Amino acid sequence: MEYKQKIILVFVIVFIFSLNFPSHCFPQDSSSSGNKLEKAIWLYQHENYEEALVLFKELRTEEPQSASIAYYRGVTYKKLQNFLEAKPDLETAATLEPKVKEAIPELIDLLYQSEDMEGAKKWIAVAEKEAIAPAQTAFFKGLVLLKEGSAPDESIKAFEEAEKLDASLAQTVSYYKGLAYVQSKNFKEAKNVFNEIVVQQPATDLAEFANEYISILKRQEKAMRPFRGSVGYSLQYDDNVILKPNNEDLAAAASDKEDWRHVYTAQVEYNFKPVETFGTRASYSLYGAKQFDLDFYDTVSHDFALQPAFYAKKAVIGFPVHYNYVTVNDKRYLEIIGISNLNNVMIGNDKMVQLLLQYNIKDYAWTVTSEDNDRDSNEYLGSLGWFYFFGRNKEGFFNLRYAMNKEDAEGNNWKYLGNRLTASATVPIVKKVKWSVAGDYFRQDFSKRNTTYDKERHDDVFTVSNLVAYEVFDNFEFQLQHTFVNDAASIGIFKYKRNVYSIGAKYQF
Repeated sequence: MEYKQKIILVFVIVFIFSLNFPSHCFPQDSSSSGNKLEKAIWLYQHENYEEALVLFKELRTEEPQSASIAYYRGVTYKKLQNFLEAKPDLETAATLEPKVKEAIPELIDLLYQSEDMEGAKKWIAVAEKEAIAPAQTAFFKGLVLLKEGSAPDESIKAFEEAEKLDASLAQTVSYYKGLAYVQSKNFKEAKNVFNEIVVQQPATDLAEFANEYISILKRQEKAMRPFRGSVGYSLQYDDNVILKPNNEDLAAAASDKEDWRHVYTAQVEYNFKPVETFGTRASYSLYGAKQFDLDFYDTVSHDFALQPAFYAKKAVIGFPVHYNYVTVNDKRYLEIIGISNLNNVMIGNDKMVQLLLQYNIKDYAWTVTSEDNDRDSNEYLGSLGWFYFFGRNKEGFFNLRYAMNKEDAEGNNWKYLGNRLTASATVPIVKKVKWSVAGDYFRQDFSKRNTTYDKERHDDVFTVSNLVAYEVFDNFEFQLQHTFVNDAASIGIFKYKRNVYSIGAKYQF
């Protein structure tokens, strides 16, 4: 969207300056005139900027006190995107007497494009004082205020003044007013402005850009709702529910390993943000899996979380706490209590770094066969992730993450140090279809020799997942997913492969 805003701005500025360029300086027929200045201006008018610049350089040397020549050389440099050379010429044209008034709007535009907002504001004040190009000046004032982001209401006033002074700017001014309303978080008024552009100018590029902002605003409004959630259902086929070892000799006593299951999910959350810099989110998530035949593996998980967070301009610092309760075969299996520190820092508009520190207490309820197989533990985890957002509205992303965890279990057979590398991406294929893919490598180095099998143990777990989602209508999507797991463990009984195929749907509210 930022790139498209620049395109719109270029067209607008070209249009504005075409209305105000001092055309009286252009000769009617340069071939009949030997005047070097007239020839240079004629070349400029016909977009032959390089040849025009050669003549303007000669004229500037011959007449260093001419504001007019300084102006023409300055705008020629500007057309060639040489802002460094254009700036002193335009400043000279705006200050030498008699000054060229048209130099001031050109100079304001140059400073705006060069990200010199303080310089632009200085010359806007001069233009306002001397009543130079009032409509242009008001429009640029609105752009500068919008760029600074500190006074969106003042930006809207400036745009309205520009429209009042020059009705031909109305369509473009409406678009930038919409952006200012977005900046002030007045999403309702912004949507009204963009909808009006779409209705009045349906076949224009401006309408296309406005439509994209309407889609963005819908997502932002949804994200800012205090209460939201989702429900989902999928039918899954799992070709190794029981994690049967690859070696048939080791799994001789194992029964059927394949099964279908129903999977139900639900998630609700409430967001409370009393001030701009602080907020809290409370959430509950449910996962339920009901096997067709292997009832022993029926699983239900309840997760409760509370996440207070502090918000800065480019960063969010959160302190989530959560409680997870899991049952298997209708019996209490696992409880986890965890506390974390989660830090998200934006870099520019399309990159984010994420740092997570977490501590979990795990309590397994089932009776253990020996002390060495007691899985109750304290887990220490840290991860560092990098996100890159892409797509027309930044709806796609690529994520790379490294994590390390230490599982300090009560039983020696379950103490390990883990290293994990994960790469994932979500790619918009067409407007209503997105593809999510993830690859994960997890290395577990167990610190003690396994007493059950009298062997050193390390696991290399590879996971690949693909999901295609189709948005049937707003907030409702159809999903197809495949997940493959390969645990290349050093002890044969833990070595297995697994495929899970899923078809389902999800509704968000």
